[in-house]
Amino acid sequence: MLYSANNAKLKVNDHEIMASNAQISLNSRVEPNYVAGARHSQTFNASNGVEGQLSFSYYLTGTDYFKSFITGQGEAKNNSREIVSNPITGNFGGLGFDSGYLNNYSVSFSPNAPAVANASIKFFDDLTGEFSPSYSAAPDSTHILNFSNAIVSSELEITGNFQFIEGTFNYNSDVAAAYLAGETKPSKVSFGVKSVDMNFEIDNPGGDLPFSGSSAHVEVGLKKFNNEAQSMENWTLRSGPTNDNYSPFVSASDTGDVSATWNGSSSSEYGIADSTPFIVNENEIFNISFSLNLIAGNAPSLQLINQEGTVKKGWSTVQSVSHGTNSFNVTVSPTSTSTIVGTGSYAAFQIWNNSTSQWSLTDLNVVRTSTEPSELFTCSGVLQNRNIASTADSYVKQTINITQSNSEIVEIFVANSINTQGDERNIDKTILA
Repeated sequence: MLYSANNAKLKVNDHEIMASNAQISLNSRVEPNYVAGARHSQTFNASNGVEGQLSFSYYLTGTDYFKSFITGQGEAKNNSREIVSNPITGNFGGLGFDSGYLNNYSVSFSPNAPAVANASIKFFDDLTGEFSPSYSAAPDSTHILNFSNAIVSSELEITGNFQFIEGTFNYNSDVAAAYLAGETKPSKVSFGVKSVDMNFEIDNPGGDLPFSGSSAHVEVGLKKFNNEAQSMENWTLRSGPTNDNYSPFVSASDTGDVSATWNGSSSSEYGIADSTPFIVNENEIFNISFSLNLIAGNAPSLQLINQEGTVKKGWSTVQSVSHGTNSFNVTVSPTSTSTIVGTGSYAAFQIWNNSTSQWSLTDLNVVRTSTEPSELFTCSGVLQNRNIASTADSYVKQTINITQSNSEIVEIFVANSINTQGDERNIDKTILA
């Protein structure tokens, strides 16, 4: 039976990936076995374990989960000798592995194009499980970041005025298996050289390039569009009245407006309703508007809160609403009792009562009027290459290459040494390289 891409779900560390394409491959290490006098081999022997690779492309919708593995694998833990491996598990349509490592990652920056990332994970074992087709549809409510709304800033030693046209962010890491005697699946891996570079095409065909290169720093920030309506379709009642005098928030099919009524008969019957969680970044501004018909008692309050965890903390000041038409701005900013709002964190709006009240709320609209980057790509180092090209049917292009430099001191830990006589001694000393 033939299956389509709709039947194969891709999960990495139990995160479902909305991939535009995916590929998984296995490679066994076998070598021909020659005998004396023979020019051909009839048998083959394994020279190492199985090596596999999972490669896929996916759309960026906010903070990129895989970007965290650039510094989350193969790094020293708290300046100690312990190297954090942080293995990745993967599952492709039911076929899985439990110890993979990010060895390639790239994002292409193209004008007015969706943000697409490419990732490659290397693993050293055979696949487990069996292919199991899936028949559920992909989510259709995901907002994909677009480079027409990107922010590019730079510090480059390039003369003249110039603008960025397109480019790529690239990460590569050497990962190799470290087999012990009798192992076909390695118990350890070794991490080699890591490299980060960024290529960008600019519209200034200059030619200045010192023999030692020049310092460079480029940042690309991806963000949501300004004045983007935020869907408020799903609300969850966290605590409701016992007399069922509460009408849940109901969404309009097209506009995303919601309406609700509350009729609490005692001070203990208060409710908190949480909206659909969505990505926010610190200093973003949302405009909230709705109509409130206050029948009796006090009006409810509204606040932006963090969505993760059981303890909800404020990510904005508490807004007191009033009878009639309400319209105000909410700025994303942690309160004194809140956790820090990280880039691309999920938040929700809550509406609640703290006393006996009766009210009706209609036409709730939430619009993101000011946005901050949901993901930031940075490369700081040396500009070491400039390429100027021209074709008959296009403009003169110049591409610059920036290689990331590492300003941190690399600590090499030496546990023992062997002298010229072959004697081993413990020295337990740290060498700064």
